[in-house]
Amino acid sequence: MTSPRPPARRSRLPALGVGILLVVGALAGATAYTSSQTVQTQQDLTRTLEAQLEATGYASVQSSTYQRGLLNSTQTMNVTLGKGEEKVAVTVINHIQHGPLPGFRAVGNAVVDTEVRFADPALQTRLEKAFGNQKPTIRTVVGLGGATSTHLDVPAGRLTEGSGDERATLSWQPMIGDVQNGGLKSSTRLTWPEFKVASEAGTLTISGMAVDGDTLKAKMDDPLGVGKQMLTLKSATYTAAPSTSQGALSLTDLKVSSASTLSDGFYGGSVQYNIGQLGFSAPGGGAQNLKVQSLKNVQFHLSLGHLSQEPLARIMTTIQTLGQQARGDGETPDLTEAQQQALTDDALALLRGGPIFAIDRLSLTQPSGDIVLTGKVEVPGASDLDAETAQMLVSSPALALGMVKVQAQLKAAEPALQELLGTLAPDAAAGIESLIDIGYLERQGNDLVSNLAFGGGEATVNGQALGGGF
Repeated sequence: MTSPRPPARRSRLPALGVGILLVVGALAGATAYTSSQTVQTQQDLTRTLEAQLEATGYASVQSSTYQRGLLNSTQTMNVTLGKGEEKVAVTVINHIQHGPLPGFRAVGNAVVDTEVRFADPALQTRLEKAFGNQKPTIRTVVGLGGATSTHLDVPAGRLTEGSGDERATLSWQPMIGDVQNGGLKSSTRLTWPEFKVASEAGTLTISGMAVDGDTLKAKMDDPLGVGKQMLTLKSATYTAAPSTSQGALSLTDLKVSSASTLSDGFYGGSVQYNIGQLGFSAPGGGAQNLKVQSLKNVQFHLSLGHLSQEPLARIMTTIQTLGQQARGDGETPDLTEAQQQALTDDALALLRGGPIFAIDRLSLTQPSGDIVLTGKVEVPGASDLDAETAQMLVSSPALALGMVKVQAQLKAAEPALQELLGTLAPDAAAGIESLIDIGYLERQGNDLVSNLAFGGGEATVNGQALGGGF
C-alpha cells in the first residue's frame, strides 16, 4: 500500500506578492484623500487616511495610534489585507512632517512618508529580500489649501513561494505612480513595465501597463463625478506548461477606456475594450490543437445613458454605505424597510427617465473582412410607470417585455463570417445558406446583414415575424 498524498498546501503567494503591491497602490489613494477638506489639524489627516483605506474594500483598519510632536508626528495603523484565508496583517506607518516648511522639502501643511511592513517578522524579511533590500516609497505633499500630490515608487522585485510542483515565482519591474487631488478634481498616472507569474502550470506575463485618469466632482459628497480613465497593456500572454495540455492565450495592444458625462441632469457612461490582436490555442481531438490566431482589431464598446442624476446618486450612496458596513464582519447587512423603499423609489425614477443601454460596437477583423454587431435597448413604456405597476412587474417579469424596445444589427463580410464560424463551430457555418434562404440573413453586396427588432411584445428579423410574438 502507498501512503496517501498529503493535501497541497495553499499558496500564500497572492497575499504576499500581489497583496503588498495592491495595498501600496491603495495607500497612494489614501494619502491623496486628505485633499477632500482643508487639513486644519493632523488629526484630520489621521481620520481621512483611515477612511480611505477602508474604502478600498481590500484593507481593514484594526487599530490606529497617533503621536504628535512639535515638528513631526507619527501615525501607526494595524491593517488587515485581503479576505478569508488570504488575510495578511500589516502595519502602516505614516511619518508626518508639519508645515509650513515640512522638512524644508516643500511649502505646505505636511509631507507624509508612508511605510508598509508585514506584522509577521519572517514575512517582512522575505519581502525585503524580494525587493532586493530596497524600499517602496510613498510620499505625499499636503498643500496649504489641502490639495495633495502623491508620488509612488515600487522597486523591482522577485518572490518565490512553495517547492516542487507547488513552486511559483512572482516577479515585477519598477512601478511608478502619481496621484493629484485638489478636492473636486483628481488625477492618477501609473506605469508598470512588467509583471510575471511563473509556475509548473504555466507562465503569465503582463507587459507595458499604464493607467491614466481624471475625475471631477460637482461637490464634495458627490458619489459619482465625471471624467475619463484609460488602462493600456502592450501585451499579456499566458502559456501553459506542455504537460498540462491547456493551450495558450495572448493579446497585444489592449486599451480599456471609460468615460462619464453629466448633461441637463442626466448621467451617461461608456466603456470601450479594444484589442489589437487576440490569439489562443486549446486542446482539440487527439493530438491536434484548435488554434485561432487571426482575431484582430477586436472591439467591444458599451454605453448606458440618460440616467437621472438625483436618484442615481442616492442609489450609489446607499450602496457605498452598505459596502462600508459589510467590511466590518464581511457580511452584507440587511436593508431596512426605509432603505428598501428608497431604493425602489429611486429605481423607479431611473426607469421613468428613459435609460438607454447600447452595444455601440462589438466587432473583429478577419483576413477576409469585418464582423460588426450593434444594438440598443430602450424602455419607453416605463415613462408612466407607477409604484403599483412596478410591483406587479417584479412579481411577473415577463409582463415587462411589452415595455422594452430593442434594435440590433449584425453586418459581416460573408467570407469573414464563414471563416470565423468554420473555425469555432463548423456545424453553424454549414447552416449559413439556410439562414439566407429563410430571410434571417440578407446579402447586401459582399455583406450579410441581419436586423433584429423587438417592440410591443413582437420580434422581427429583417422584417419577418420571429416565433409568433411574446
